[in-house]
Amino acid sequence: MKKRTVIFFLFIITCFSFAQKRFYKGNTHTHCFPRSIDVFNFSYTAERVVSDYKARGYDFLVFTDHEHFWDASGLSSENFTVISGSEIGIYLMDYGAHFTALGIQKQILGIGVSHQQLINTIVGQGGVAFLNHPRWSIMPVTAKQIIDDMKENLYHVEIYNAGIDSPTDYDTSLWDSVLTTGRLMYGVACDDSHKKSDQGRGWICVYASGLHPDTLIHAIRNGDFYASNGVVLESIVYAPDQITVRSRNGTSIRFIGSEGAILSTITEAEATYMIQGDEGYVRAEISNPSNQTAWIQPYMIDGSTDVDQGKWIGLPETNVLYQNYPNPFNQSSMIWFSLSQREYVTLKVFDVLGHEMAVLVNRWLDGGEHAVLLNAADLPTGLYFYRLTTPTFSCTRSMLLIK
Repeated sequence: MKKRTVIFFLFIITCFSFAQKRFYKGNTHTHCFPRSIDVFNFSYTAERVVSDYKARGYDFLVFTDHEHFWDASGLSSENFTVISGSEIGIYLMDYGAHFTALGIQKQILGIGVSHQQLINTIVGQGGVAFLNHPRWSIMPVTAKQIIDDMKENLYHVEIYNAGIDSPTDYDTSLWDSVLTTGRLMYGVACDDSHKKSDQGRGWICVYASGLHPDTLIHAIRNGDFYASNGVVLESIVYAPDQITVRSRNGTSIRFIGSEGAILSTITEAEATYMIQGDEGYVRAEISNPSNQTAWIQPYMIDGSTDVDQGKWIGLPETNVLYQNYPNPFNQSSMIWFSLSQREYVTLKVFDVLGHEMAVLVNRWLDGGEHAVLLNAADLPTGLYFYRLTTPTFSCTRSMLLIK
């Protein structure tokens, strides 16, 4: 009983630290030696790549080596997350469309399957599929192919790939052509890194409550990010009747609608567009005199898809309890969960015998993502369970403390 009391108060004292959402900068298209067939610099190893991106101020990185999946999670650290992925095509040597498979669990081979079958396999592993560099001439993928051949599970396309595009030479017509049909598609920017000089040229900034891989992937899947090759945004507010964008270094904001039509241009760092209701969709491009641009995700007007109304970026569609990260752990770990709406929440910790060891949360919480820091410096090695319960949801996960 005395031992249980000590553990209970340890959790009560140390666990009530909730993470606030902010932007996390990352690259979703990264290669390294010797895992990619088109990286010829022997020193461009995964460890070197991670070190370079950390030094550039990035928060996370996705390795997407060609037709080759490997577990990159061991390169993560307290303030930098590495996510495993792969860049996959449907033909030998990838002479077909390329897709980033972000957050997959094992190797996927695309040979002998259709694009749709490949995407379905990626999503079936819990991953997210991106259409990569659609403007690369050797791998032409038209908007008609995307619409007609890949009708399910594809919601992301690279609108800026620094391996092909320059800051002033990019083409969003493919993106607009898909959006004009009423189909939701999120725009991604990346640097398609194969060498150090490729780094820092295109990225996404993900709005999330922390660097847990599941949290980042969840936000990316839901379009809770903006794409950029240099412009930094401070806020994006989607409301039922307007969109407001505020930037740190942008000087001009263009609001764009169906078929790429320019709806409004404002020469300021902050602008609001009042929605008329007949635009089909509204997105914004924010630029500056240094030829840098940021792209926000589209707001679908016609009701053809569920878009967050009146909230920052969006709420999760369902409640989710994520695996704590890191796990196993030896000092501290974060427990993340998402709420689709405001609910009364309890989060409890149990030992292997089912004894309630701590009540970490026991109150009303708003919809969105939340995180609790577990400081286990004084806990013994062992297996623990944590359970999230709301009036509409209950889920239990295990966590392993190893010292």
